[in-house]
Order: sequence, then C-alpha cells, then structure tokens
Amino acid sequence: MMATTKNDRKKEKKERKEKKSRKGIEMPILSEFEIDGTVYKTTLPKYFQQGKKWKPKEIGEVESLITGVVKNIFVEQGALVKTGDCLLLLEAMKMNNEILSPVDGVVQDIFVMENSNIPKGTLMIKIVPEAVSSL
Repeated sequence: MMATTKNDRKKEKKERKEKKSRKGIEMPILSEFEIDGTVYKTTLPKYFQQGKKWKPKEIGEVESLITGVVKNIFVEQGALVKTGDCLLLLEAMKMNNEILSPVDGVVQDIFVMENSNIPKGTLMIKIVPEAVSSL
C-alpha cells in the first residue's frame, strides 16, 4: 500500500530509517574526552573506532620509527649503556640511521637480528633504566 499524502510518505520514510538502524547498521559511537577541564562529545567514524588503542611507551623500550633493515647491532644482552650510546644501525631508504640509547641502564633484551627487515613500530631493544636495575 502506497502512502498518498505528504505526511504519510514522511511517516513511512521515518519507519524505514528506524528499521535500518535496528537491522544492524552501525550507529556512530558518541565519545567523550576532556581538555583543560572541559568535556567534549563527538562521534567517531568506524575506521577510527577499530584503530589500535594508544598506550604510553615504557621507559627504556627502543622501537623503530621507520621501516628498515638492521645492519649492525653494537650491544649485547647485559651490556651497560649510557644515554646517547649507539645501540644499532638501521638502514632505511639507503641511509644509515644510528639508534641511540634513550636512558642509562642495562640491555635486558634484543628482539631483532642483523640483516633482518623490520616494520615501523617494532620493539628492537629493551633497556632496564639504571635507577631500576640498581634495586
């Protein structure tokens, strides 16, 4: 049965919309966040909702900031390192990048091998900071 009046057509359109939203069509998620004491509300698109959740980086974890090939590793597990010591050489786009120690401490683990390709965000070396390692 077809609606004949304008109000009937609007009503049918509204009902179809409600049915679609109930059939599993995803409604945007309302998200709240706070900046300087003010609470804001916004909707996030689907691709943003599925993204990897941010977590704070641990002190002493050395991650690759770019995709590349590990050319040389200059430290061993258990080695004492100072802030600024060269840990390894990472080649990316035909350039050699020295990866330096962010903290004073002891090399706890090395997660990469020489001549291996690594993607961006790979945990390469974990260093136990000096204050923690002395406990």
